[in-house]
Amino acid sequence: MMFIELRAIMFEKQISRFIFVGILNTIVGYGAYFILLYLNIYYMLALLISHIIGVTNSFIWNKKWTFQSEGNARREGIKFFSVYGIIFMMNLFILTFFVEGLKLTPQIGQVVALGICTMISYFGHKYWSFRL
Repeated sequence: MMFIELRAIMFEKQISRFIFVGILNTIVGYGAYFILLYLNIYYMLALLISHIIGVTNSFIWNKKWTFQSEGNARREGIKFFSVYGIIFMMNLFILTFFVEGLKLTPQIGQVVALGICTMISYFGHKYWSFRL
């Protein structure tokens, strides 16, 4: 019984850290996206550049702080970036649908896409990128 309670506490702490890193990453990634749009960069290119910036930021924080992994950084980095590669493709599809299909602004479309993609990324990183 004590083991189950300890795992629940660790899970809550990890989720809290993932959410914090996600908020920080959203500020960094979405901030870069917004700045690039302001500089009249095409929204798809802005998404790619801001995604690379955000993923790099996220890898550092999640490896060291959220999942406290001491595993091989290169191997984990490859896994981490591959999860985000999938997430990027999903994000691209969702954003395109919102902007081209529903005629939302790129800013609003990306806010909605971020929420969907964030949920999926947690499980990809927990159970594959930084699996203990």
